[in-house]
Amino acid sequence: MLAPEWIATVQIESSILLNALFYGAIFGPMALAALAGGWITGALPTAGSQPLRWASLSFASGAAGLIVAACYAWLAGSAVAGTGATLATGAFFAGAAIIAGQVAAEELFFRGWMQPLLARHAGPLAAMIVAALAFAGFHMLGGARAPLTLLNLLLGGIWFGMLGWRSGGLIAPVTAHFGWNAAEQLGLGLDPNPGIGDFGALADWDMTGAVMWGGSGEGLNASIAMTFVLAALIVPLMLKGRQGDHASGTAPAPAGTTTAPI
Repeated sequence: MLAPEWIATVQIESSILLNALFYGAIFGPMALAALAGGWITGALPTAGSQPLRWASLSFASGAAGLIVAACYAWLAGSAVAGTGATLATGAFFAGAAIIAGQVAAEELFFRGWMQPLLARHAGPLAAMIVAALAFAGFHMLGGARAPLTLLNLLLGGIWFGMLGWRSGGLIAPVTAHFGWNAAEQLGLGLDPNPGIGDFGALADWDMTGAVMWGGSGEGLNASIAMTFVLAALIVPLMLKGRQGDHASGTAPAPAGTTTAPI
């Protein structure tokens, strides 16, 4: 008879493999399409200025933003402890790698290629909004339907777009996106709702109660708490340009573009 521990190990490894194949089949072609499109159109993405600084600040803001939104939902009585977190080290790090690949592909496509390409013809603001609308539309294909979810996806796309524009590259939106998703799935276990995902989580919180505070199958994504936090993250980026912008009188370059010396 097979030991229960061995059976559990096989199940975890099978789940990791299936998830890797599933996400690879979806996001691998997306990343390749963005790279090919960038090469053809001359809009290849760049890391941006001060990548280490932007990466640390953006990751922290993404993870902290998700936690603050969950705290708002908890104060509203919509976040409760679940049945218990499960954590296997290998699965946890595999989940982190898969999440990193997913968000990197999405940001490469929407903020690394689409946004800079549109900015050439329509300007940075219009490019950010259109790319954010496409980002929300892409998630509709994955089942996002609630009006608040779509609004939050739009705001999230604008936030990532602002980070790319202000930093001049992809490092900031990728790390912010990763910080948010990793905290949601692997940190607090909020996705899926209820329960936790295949990779386990450090904690297990479920969203219940009022739908507007996340008490639906779409969880925190359909919560007004997320709307408040995303708006708070966007406003400072709108008010403050990149270092040197005001001194030089020039606007920030869109993510993935370079400016020639004058």
